[in-house]
Amino acid sequence: MGDKCFKQLPFGTEKFSVLRKEDYYYIDKSLYIKNVFENSASVILFTRPRRFGKTLLMDMFSSFLAIAEDGSDNREYKEKLFEGLEIFKDKEFTDKYLGQFPVISISLKSAYGETFEQAYDALARIVVRLFSGFDFLLNSKNLSKDEIENYGKYLNREFLCDINSMGYVKEALEFLSNCLYKHYKKKVILLIDEYDVPLAKASEKGYHNEMVTLISQFFDFMKITPNNNSTEYPIKKIVLTGCLKVAKNSIFTGVNNLYVNTILSESQSFDSMIGFTKEETVKILKDYELEEYATLVKENYDGYRFNEKEMFCPWDVINFIAESLDKIGSGKTIIPGNYWINSTSSNALLSYVGYLTDKDNENMQKLMDGECIETTINDSMNYDDLAMHKAEDFYTLLLFTGYLTVDGYRTENISGEDKTVYSLKIPNREIRQCFIKNIKEHFDTIVNQGENKAKLIANALFEGDFTVAKKHIDSLLNSYVSIRDFATKAKPENFYHGFLSGVFTNCSDFISDFKSNSESGDGYADLMFVNKTGDKAVILEIKASSKIESVIEDANHAIKQIEDKGYAKSYTTNPFINEIYGIGISFYNKQCYISCRKIK
Repeated sequence: MGDKCFKQLPFGTEKFSVLRKEDYYYIDKSLYIKNVFENSASVILFTRPRRFGKTLLMDMFSSFLAIAEDGSDNREYKEKLFEGLEIFKDKEFTDKYLGQFPVISISLKSAYGETFEQAYDALARIVVRLFSGFDFLLNSKNLSKDEIENYGKYLNREFLCDINSMGYVKEALEFLSNCLYKHYKKKVILLIDEYDVPLAKASEKGYHNEMVTLISQFFDFMKITPNNNSTEYPIKKIVLTGCLKVAKNSIFTGVNNLYVNTILSESQSFDSMIGFTKEETVKILKDYELEEYATLVKENYDGYRFNEKEMFCPWDVINFIAESLDKIGSGKTIIPGNYWINSTSSNALLSYVGYLTDKDNENMQKLMDGECIETTINDSMNYDDLAMHKAEDFYTLLLFTGYLTVDGYRTENISGEDKTVYSLKIPNREIRQCFIKNIKEHFDTIVNQGENKAKLIANALFEGDFTVAKKHIDSLLNSYVSIRDFATKAKPENFYHGFLSGVFTNCSDFISDFKSNSESGDGYADLMFVNKTGDKAVILEIKASSKIESVIEDANHAIKQIEDKGYAKSYTTNPFINEIYGIGISFYNKQCYISCRKIK
């Protein structure tokens, strides 16, 4: 296979023209051009998780529709770009739409910063680059002298990036649309990619209200219709992409003829437009002679459902193929990588974990164990809703950003209102690893914060003070979500073993020689460790009680097991260790009972 010549993978570029001209592998989504632009809605919003191919799709729209600078349809060039693609079989649509419209294409994915001022500066720079692409309008005979003078200001980066020029930035899209309409005497198509990134980043950094005001006014032109405007409306259609609908903060309030398509929408017209279908994924694996890894790809990157369609994340599939071809060429074993974790912000997930209620923790545990949870969804939530830390908003964010997927739904009457209750789950192994990373980071944080509960627990055990140890263990246990492997057949003790291991791995400054499931005496001790000075040792045996009445008996049984199996043997023969404590801990749900015996 190493000598086999494959097409270049669509990797490192989201430009449709580059993929087509340089003969990259391309999965044909061209028929969706007709579905989108013959849709009767004036404004269409598509929401999908990141890394699913929204930007490439929008660039394909632009490549097909955009009129040439000289006003021609540039048909010969476009026919080469779209040669062999399904859309070209529809001659009537092609003749009507190919190269027929001025197209404004803008991405807001870089419109953010640590402060509002930095974010404004980033948006202003995007606007300058946008206007630079149409600078031929400075010589247009169809624009007035004042319009040309104003246009020049949009090309002046120093002027536009001054926050006092915000009024110009707010009116940028409306002004440019009018200029293009007057120049070509043709209506404009506007494509806005990643429209909600500025709002997501603003929420994360603490300037959400200011950004909502700016972006709402930046999009104000969408609320203008031919009926309330004295001149003819210059825009034929607006298409936006993002992760969330964010309707509550007035960005779309007042927008007439708005159509929103999300991963929950029951529309077959768009369900497989963004992302790879199962059939497309199988085909690309076959084309690169990797079909034997289809099951591996499914387990790690599948699991998404958009309406009725089983969907894969293109970013994952392409990365997997690229890495696999390199490994096969060098004879290395193919192991699926985690590509998502390095390509998407998980701050929202991590920041919310600290506010989980006991019920949320139970749900998180269900998700980690491969089970489904049930919840209603706030499909028009705002990013600043997250500050209220409502479970519904948290799960909504996880669903729409790709951390969870829908497994089913039902209608239920809640407080006198019929609502849809969705069954959600973690889609695949890769996303589960993202959860593990976030949960572990959060648990490490709460163990180490303030008084450092890990140290308090360890010190209490070294002193045989099980009352103090119990208090802090119970406190931590309430916020613990196990990151063990899918535990359908795992022993109940594994949950608590993982919990205590997580606590004591944060104690490297005050314990040493930490061992888990280590061979000792005539068996394997659950946990063993020594204090930093090397004169005290602790042996922990963990039990999970099936009923609350048996916790004392189970903890005492754990102590007996330590003694009967001689777990302390390696410590009793060590002349430097003066004190050895055998600790039996029995857990029942989120409480523990500790029995302690001084062995030496």
